[in-house]
Amino acid sequence: MSDPELSLASEFPQASSGAWRALVEKALGGRDFDKLMQSHTYDGIALDALYTKDNAHIGPKPAVREGEWGITVPHWNPDVLATNKAILEDLQRGATGVALRLQAGAFPGLASEHLEAVLDGVYLDMAGFTLIPGEEIEASPTAMLALLERRSYDPATIRGTLGIDPMSTLAQTGRLQQSAAEACAIGAKFAGDVSSRYDNVATFMADGGLYHMAGATEAQELALMLATAVHYLRAMDEAGLDLDKAAKQIHFSLAADADIYLTTAKFRAARLLWRQVLQASGVEGAAIQLNGVSSLRMISVKDPWINILRSTAACFGAGVGGADNICILPHDTMLGMSSDFARRIARNTQIILQEESGLSKVSDPAAGAYGLESITLELCNKAWKYFQKLESDGGILQSLRTGAVQTEMKAAWAERQINIARRKDPLTGISEFPNIDEKALKSVGALPAKHMDICAAGDTVEPVEFHRLSEGFETLRLFSDACLEKSGCRPSIFLANLGTASDFTARAGFAKNFFEAGGIIAVAGEGTETETSLVDQYLASGASLAVICGSDAQYGSLACVAARGLKAAGAPYLYLAGHPKNTEELARAGVDSYIYMGCNLLEILAHAHTLAGENL
Repeated sequence: MSDPELSLASEFPQASSGAWRALVEKALGGRDFDKLMQSHTYDGIALDALYTKDNAHIGPKPAVREGEWGITVPHWNPDVLATNKAILEDLQRGATGVALRLQAGAFPGLASEHLEAVLDGVYLDMAGFTLIPGEEIEASPTAMLALLERRSYDPATIRGTLGIDPMSTLAQTGRLQQSAAEACAIGAKFAGDVSSRYDNVATFMADGGLYHMAGATEAQELALMLATAVHYLRAMDEAGLDLDKAAKQIHFSLAADADIYLTTAKFRAARLLWRQVLQASGVEGAAIQLNGVSSLRMISVKDPWINILRSTAACFGAGVGGADNICILPHDTMLGMSSDFARRIARNTQIILQEESGLSKVSDPAAGAYGLESITLELCNKAWKYFQKLESDGGILQSLRTGAVQTEMKAAWAERQINIARRKDPLTGISEFPNIDEKALKSVGALPAKHMDICAAGDTVEPVEFHRLSEGFETLRLFSDACLEKSGCRPSIFLANLGTASDFTARAGFAKNFFEAGGIIAVAGEGTETETSLVDQYLASGASLAVICGSDAQYGSLACVAARGLKAAGAPYLYLAGHPKNTEELARAGVDSYIYMGCNLLEILAHAHTLAGENL
């Protein structure tokens, strides 16, 4: 119905972004439109509240995935029998591929010599495979190729990747068993052999996920993944492999996190960026094989059930963004060896999104959405500029050796950490709505011992750091848990509530969430307007610290009296919830600090732990 006269909306006035903005500005009552209605990503990309054809930026369309994405399940338990049983269960219940982490330096994982036993009963002509060999870039692929030969499969039916990724391994662990040049040459030799026999098996994996875990922005992750792939492309070119074949020997991996829009745009941008690299190299028509792995950075140790929601959002974004394979990490991943239940939930998350929600039924469902198209194009531009900088500085290897990448990751994480500490980036169950008395999961298996047979390093750099968004708060929560185990009580703070429930509830709730995010239990007062009653409640609470909670009007009339009474009763440190105007008067009365939206929680909570510890 392209004819406006036939449109159902033809009887209404034509809408415009200008008219919409005028109405919004009227509702804002003079407040800054751009400040309130526009946000920015960590790459500096402006996110508008409304996208129309007037302000959208539409770029070329990425190559789309055909059909459903592959459901990959991760395994790294060195217990051969347990891993084999778990793999068979996963494949029987909906998974279509398996990712195997091999022993990599000090990291626990499967031994290469056990691959055949681990994959006993697994039909590799029906299930895809992804190896994560780490430093074992020769032993693990050799073992896998030998296994395929022994089983005499039809080569056309085998699909997977040997996962050789020396640049990412060097960045993540800080070392390789060979020199970087030798490692890439080994990979290039494998690529020549594999390309001559298997049409659907790749040799190299260019992984951007480790940079995501170090704090990278979306554009940085894309650019570093791209620079890694170009390094491998050059290595295969130097080994004499035709570029058309070499391009097919590289698979890609990106982290998928709970930001659906940025995850979708990031995966779409990856296809466009790689196509641009190949076109510049004279390669036409080579498709990208793109894997998505749910972010370890977003996974929390505390309140791990919320990880299920985070992973669902991540899977949605990667699926809509066009990932060819998706690996969802179980919600208890950071607690030990995942339980059967956690693995089932991770599998079923993908199955439900595919089969019941039908996400894979539409090719590139984000196409035509002005917002997602605009963000995709902006990400491409930002990532390409950073990629060009990496190349002008000598490429990914040189940038790792000089420490430039590590420095940029530290800067990106520092910016993100400030926003987490100030709750500009809220973390549900961690900085927001923490459950201080949560019960630990009982079904998680113990972590295996680290593999200590470490070969001498052939190449070393400073490794990039690994961070999780919740780590700062969880450090404080774990200290609180230790206090509970040692003394039978947690550090606590008294909520000195002024007036009636309608007066103090909002700020008391804010203060409770504030302190319990750091493991300091809040003991609520009943509410009063008299100094004597407040002091009696404080002394009965057993807490040493106190925070005054009330309305702005009460802060002008009652807060000073309350502060003097609490100080006289022995409160060593006194907070006030809010940001009142009479701070000088309150300071004289005994208020030491203020908590409010935008203050640095982590700094205040760490200091509060010190104070509470001195007075336990």
